[in-house]
Amino acid sequence: MTPPAATANPAPESLRERLSTWASDDGSADSGQGVTVAPATHFSKGPRVYPTRFGAAFLGVSLLTLIGCVNYQLSLGYLVTFTMLGLWVSGAVAASRTLSGLTLSAAPPETAWVGQDAAFTLRLQNPASQPRYGLRVRAHRPRHAAVVMLDVPAGGEIRAEVLIFAPRRGELPLPRLRLEGRDLLGLWRGVTYPLLSAEALVYPAPEADAPPLPGARAGEGSGEKRMAGQEEFTGVRAYQSGDAPRMVAWRHSARTGELHTKLFDAPASLTLRLSFAELPGLDAEARLSRLTAWVMRARQQDARYRLDLPGKALEEGSGEAHSRRALEALARWQTPVSDSVRADSIRGRS
Repeated sequence: MTPPAATANPAPESLRERLSTWASDDGSADSGQGVTVAPATHFSKGPRVYPTRFGAAFLGVSLLTLIGCVNYQLSLGYLVTFTMLGLWVSGAVAASRTLSGLTLSAAPPETAWVGQDAAFTLRLQNPASQPRYGLRVRAHRPRHAAVVMLDVPAGGEIRAEVLIFAPRRGELPLPRLRLEGRDLLGLWRGVTYPLLSAEALVYPAPEADAPPLPGARAGEGSGEKRMAGQEEFTGVRAYQSGDAPRMVAWRHSARTGELHTKLFDAPASLTLRLSFAELPGLDAEARLSRLTAWVMRARQQDARYRLDLPGKALEEGSGEAHSRRALEALARWQTPVSDSVRADSIRGRS
C-alpha cells in the first residue's frame, strides 16, 4: 500500500470566491435573539443590490433605445427611454426594501443523521405593513444548495426548513445563509447574508441490516424487580382493541363469555450491554454505526441496556430519554489520540 501523500497547501481562492467572501461579510451576526436586516444607507451595511440577467438586458435595451433617439431625434422615444431608465433605477430601491426590517432567527433540528440533510427551522418576522413576496433563502455555500421560496405576510411571520447536508457526526453549525428579494419587475435582487447561531448534533448513521442485539446479561440490573416481557405468564386483563389474536386467553374467555388478554413479564435484572470494545473487525465509525442501530432497536423493544465506549460509560436504563443520551454520547465520542496515531503508523508501514 502506498503511504498517504503529504497534505498540499490549499489552492488560492479565485477572484470569484474572493468577491463572494467580500460580499457576504456584512457583519450581521446573531447575538441570540436573531438578526434584523438593517436598511441600506451610505453609512451602515444592509442589503446589497445587483441587477438580474433580465435587469442587465433591460438596461442594454434602454441604452440602445437612447442611442436611436439621439441619432434620429425621436422626441417620443426620449419619453419611453427615460421612463425605462427610471423604472430600472427605482427597481434597485424597491429590491433593497424587500429585505430591510426583516428579523430572522433559526433553531436546530431535533435529530440529524450522518449522510442526510439536517432540517434547520428558519423563522422570518415582517413588522412592516407591506407583505414580502418571492423571498429566496439558501446556504451561501455551496452554490448549488437548495433554494427555499418564501412569502411573508404583512405584520406576520413564517417558518421554513433550510436543509444542510451533514457529512460527519458531531456538531454541525448552521452556515451563513443567503437571503434574496427582488423588485416586482425582476430587474434587481437585494441580497443579504445573515449569520445565525444554531447548531445541530449529528448522530452516526445506523448500520443497515445490523445483526441482532447481543444477549442480555443477568446480575447487572436491580434485584428481583420485574418488567413487562414475554417470559412468564402473570395473569389476564380485559381485551383491548389492537391486541394480537395469539395473546388472547381463549379458554378463559370461553368460560367467562368475555375476551381477555394474557399478560407476561420478565426479570428486570436482564440488561443488554452494548460495548464498543466487543465489536472486533470493524473500524471506529463502523462500530458507532452498529451501536447506533442497536440503541434504536433497544428503544423499539423498550429493553434496558448500558452503553460502553472507550473513556465513557452510560449506565443502564431504558426509554426515550436514555436513548437520547446514548445517541448524544455516540455522536460526541472522539477517537483517542493514541489510537489514531497507531492507525496512521500502521497505514504508513503498509
